[in-house]
Amino acid sequence: MAEQKEQEQQEQGKKQEQPNLNSEQAQLAAKQKNSQANAATEENPEICFVSEDVSKVMAALEEKNRLLEEMTDRYKRLQADFDNFRRRTRQEKEELSAIVAEQIICELLPVVDNFERATTSEATDVDTLAKGVQMIFRQLNNALVELGVEPINAVGNIFDPTQHEAVMRVEDANQPDGMIIEELQKGYKVKGRLVRPSMVKVVGN
Repeated sequence: MAEQKEQEQQEQGKKQEQPNLNSEQAQLAAKQKNSQANAATEENPEICFVSEDVSKVMAALEEKNRLLEEMTDRYKRLQADFDNFRRRTRQEKEELSAIVAEQIICELLPVVDNFERATTSEATDVDTLAKGVQMIFRQLNNALVELGVEPINAVGNIFDPTQHEAVMRVEDANQPDGMIIEELQKGYKVKGRLVRPSMVKVVGN
């Protein structure tokens, strides 16, 4: 009987120790969980904003968006204006070219008329034909002068690479180097702008 009572007391003692162990394990698990939560919080701290700061940031963002939209609209308007200007300039250039071509044709048509009369003339006198050709030539030169065309002076002048093109060089002790002694093809300017250089023979000692 005494041994049975002792066993019962031991079993009751074990039962009393078991809840204490469970309580300690639970407390230990809770501490570990809190420790892990604190570590997570330290790794990813929460960012808190004051409502006034948030309002200021949102207001600044809205202002930036407004300025961006305004600049975008202004850019689009400028682009449209530039496209219109380019189109208008191209159209005006084409119209000006047509006017210039019309002016040139009007100046040359009388010369063409005289050439036509000369080709249909029944005159057989060489002198008469020569005089007619000379008259047409003078008329053509006058028409070119009206259009701003002027010949380039060559013979007797020093070679100028901006106006002359040397196609031959000759030695001449009586002339300085670079002197133009013969013009092989006349050069022309139009209102001061070179359209064809003179082809010349130049002294090169």
